[in-house]
Amino acid sequence: MKLRNLFLSLLAGSALFITSCEECDHEGDRSIASSLQVGDVVCSDGSVLSKEKFSSFKKEPVAIVYHVNRNPEIKALGYAVSIRDVAPKAFTDSLGVEQETSASLEKEDGNENTHAMYRHEEVKSPLAVYVFDMWRYGQSAYIPSVKQLTYLYQQIGLVNQRIESVGGLPISLQPGDCWLWTSTEVEGQRDSKAWLFSMQSGTIQETPKDQTHKFRPVISIY
Repeated sequence: MKLRNLFLSLLAGSALFITSCEECDHEGDRSIASSLQVGDVVCSDGSVLSKEKFSSFKKEPVAIVYHVNRNPEIKALGYAVSIRDVAPKAFTDSLGVEQETSASLEKEDGNENTHAMYRHEEVKSPLAVYVFDMWRYGQSAYIPSVKQLTYLYQQIGLVNQRIESVGGLPISLQPGDCWLWTSTEVEGQRDSKAWLFSMQSGTIQETPKDQTHKFRPVISIY
């Protein structure tokens, strides 16, 4: 099954991954975070399983948990990354227009950035269009921000082991193939550049937005 169909199955199957639920009260859900671990497997039916439990069930993996949130000011319990790359796509189909992302290197706002990229009326974003095609029932995948990919870089060894163990494609760490799009535009150059993130070194590189590069969809766990 292709990545898009996997995510459609996931997104239709669970209320765990609602990223646009501003009216919800998540304080009672904090107990879930205590059991969530980096390396847990998100399955196509919406369940999140530990390594041990996953090996006991015949379920289809779609993503690996790479960050567990401990900041009470952020509603998401954690983030999970797709076990597959998406074919290279451009951040935008033309230059000269700001797409109204926060341009912050510290905010965990990939979902909000992806919304801004998608709804912009002057230019289209092939990245945002792709992930919006995955949406069902108010649930979504999105393009991670610089900060959210920093968390992934910090756990890349373990995450790649877990991706490979469930039959996915490890995130490339090879020079020239390790760069992933973020959803963060470059402050002061928003009309022309956004940040690429190196999963080999953890560095970022400002890049013309009409270039095509890989990215990995992320989901928030609530």
